Amino acid sequence: MSDTRTASQRTGRKVLFLFLGAFGIIVAANMTLLYSAIGSWPGLESRNAYVDSLGFQDRREAQVALNWVADVSYQQSDVVLRLRDGAGKAVSLQELVVVVGRATYDREDRIVELSTFQDSYRGGTDLAPGNWQVKVSAISFAGEKFRQRLSLIVK
Repeated sequence: MSDTRTASQRTGRKVLFLFLGAFGIIVAANMTLLYSAIGSWPGLESRNAYVDSLGFQDRREAQVALNWVADVSYQQSDVVLRLRDGAGKAVSLQELVVVVGRATYDREDRIVELSTFQDSYRGGTDLAPGNWQVKVSAISFAGEKFRQRLSLIVK
């Protein structure tokens, strides 16, 4: 019997190399995506989530008891924050810290200085279109502490 293999036939060695090459490409792509995901955002909101969680319910109940409503918008390069009490009146604040950043990573986080403007708080910053997260920390003149995260979509 003679060997009648042609050039188009696949031998066991060729199939093995094709199989390993295909899975090698898949593994390389997955490792690249994994490296990119880990390098772009550390995933940490807190150094010790367990300790932070111990007082979560108390802090939540305190926020609900305040009965404040917060609303944020972006108008003409200004971040506009409105805080209302249960009666719908504007809340006067002793201290206000507002951090604006992307929802998925912290590289664009910035503290925005807001000042009183009519019945709201307003401060200028340039925001690119997309999804932003606004972290509000405030203390009223009565000593009431308020913390909330708000979503802000810039078109």
